Amino acid sequence: MFVYLFRQRNADRALTTDITGRNIPARTAASHWMFVKALQIDNSRPPLGIADFEEACRQLKKVGYYIFEEHR
Repeated sequence: MFVYLFRQRNADRALTTDITGRNIPARTAASHWMFVKALQIDNSRPPLGIADFEEACRQLKKVGYYIFEEHR
């Protein structure tokens, strides 16, 4: 599945199925999501920085986005 990674200036990150990122809700009035890169994800190689990859996949399928704090 292709998803798109967006970030904010803080540690917030989001994966979305929408290349524009318009479906990612703003966290605050001053929030601006910035595109980072496109990813092809599968169960064997989860993207770095996601603590619960299975939950991320469920949310992507259910609502089209998943917001998380990057874990290193």
